[in-house]
Amino acid sequence: MKKIIILLLITTFSNIILAQTFGGGVFAGLSASQLDGDQWGGYSKPGLAFGIYTNAQLNQYVDAQLELRYIQKGSKSDNKDQSVFYVSKLNYVELPLFLKYHFLGKFSANVGLTVGYLQKSTENKDKIGDEPADPAFDEFELSGLAGIEYQITDNFFFNIRFNYSILPVRDHPGDQTYYLNRGQYNNVLTFAVYYQIARFGE
Repeated sequence: MKKIIILLLITTFSNIILAQTFGGGVFAGLSASQLDGDQWGGYSKPGLAFGIYTNAQLNQYVDAQLELRYIQKGSKSDNKDQSVFYVSKLNYVELPLFLKYHFLGKFSANVGLTVGYLQKSTENKDKIGDEPADPAFDEFELSGLAGIEYQITDNFFFNIRFNYSILPVRDHPGDQTYYLNRGQYNNVLTFAVYYQIARFGE
């Protein structure tokens, strides 16, 4: 798997270098997340997402884009049962790599992969304070992504994206498994505004 990821990165960088049109910029937005496999449902854990990106035009309809982003994930108990409280906070540094297919003039569909490094993970189970996650979460995450983007102006874009872990980010307590459910999985929506600083070769 690591060899495939490295090959994808090399291919993308090669295309960016050789592309006639390439550029980049910055982005910032919000995340809404949950951990599939725990007892809580709903995108109840809010967070921030921001970073930088570079992209290259591969042909008339397709761009390749590589990002470096910081994103806050995790899960949170709902407020219906006040006797139970839980919050997990997972802070990742990620490298999303994906293709953008342009359609209907100002829209583009996104599909690709994201490699993430878990910078910090905590849990709060009693409203007293955050503690190191127990059991611990995996240090690295591989997730798939799909999204849709709309071009607001020449330089501003609005993006909605869905990320889901391909491999579990943590085992179930007691190491239980349920058929294809091998543990806990990050399930994340992000809403971000992108600002294109520069574009060359047009």
